[in-house]
Amino acid sequence: MDKKSAKFFRLYTSIQNRLHSIILVIVHNPSAADDLLQETAATLWEKFDQFEEGTNFSAWAIRIAKNKCFEYLRRNEKTKKLFRNEFYKQAADLAVESSEELSTHLKALDICCEKLDTRRRSLLKLHFSDNIPVKELSVQFGQPVSTLYNHIAQALDWLRFCIKKTLTAQPIQRFE
Repeated sequence: MDKKSAKFFRLYTSIQNRLHSIILVIVHNPSAADDLLQETAATLWEKFDQFEEGTNFSAWAIRIAKNKCFEYLRRNEKTKKLFRNEFYKQAADLAVESSEELSTHLKALDICCEKLDTRRRSLLKLHFSDNIPVKELSVQFGQPVSTLYNHIAQALDWLRFCIKKTLTAQPIQRFE
């Protein structure tokens, strides 16, 4: 894969879910949202040479996605809309703001997860990402189920605290 393709796919995959959420809010039709996401991806790729390095790829992609959505709504004027056009524009703006906030929170979560000790981070990953029940983990970790539940609860409480502090740019110590 050449450098241009690799860069595009890295940037696009980092916002693909966010774009889909925004599109779905605007068109409120899952099938149409999937199609519009594909159209948006194709347009982004076709126009990637026009994207200015160092500018905000996410904002550029969202603008293109919103334009695709409003085109879709205009093309489908005969389809009964639930709301007036102004509502869809406001919903799109709100979806963009919400997705930016979520993105910020997820970055804070990543930062905080890195500050967890390896054992707790591993425990949370196995339980929440790999969906391993705590009973199985108790055998793997050689600890009672109740102890692991306490460790999980403490780690989650600390992550909430850390995220709050990170979002307000306050220093935070490692959790060990």
